[in-house]
Amino acid sequence: MTTIKITPQEIEVSGHSGYDERGKDIVCAAISTLTQATYNYLRKTDNSVVLQDSEGYYLIELLKLNYYGSEIIGSYIEMVEDLVSQYPLYLKIEKGRIEWKN
Repeated sequence: MTTIKITPQEIEVSGHSGYDERGKDIVCAAISTLTQATYNYLRKTDNSVVLQDSEGYYLIELLKLNYYGSEIIGSYIEMVEDLVSQYPLYLKIEKGRIEWKN
């Protein structure tokens, strides 16, 4: 199972979904693509973020977000919730208290 933890300070994605074998896992591919795209959009809109990644793990540190960054994170949360509702046996979301203060 892949766990997505979201707090005002960071987004952490860890584990493998187990939906299919490595290289064929559409659930893992979806959450990985979504997380990488979110990081890229945050960076391109002048937000202060740091990415750590390795096999089966992403950590995006949200150091300072502007208005666009807050909107991007809101969209990320909505898309992750959609994926979790479609694949509840393979994805889990944990949200800390979300209060975006810039």
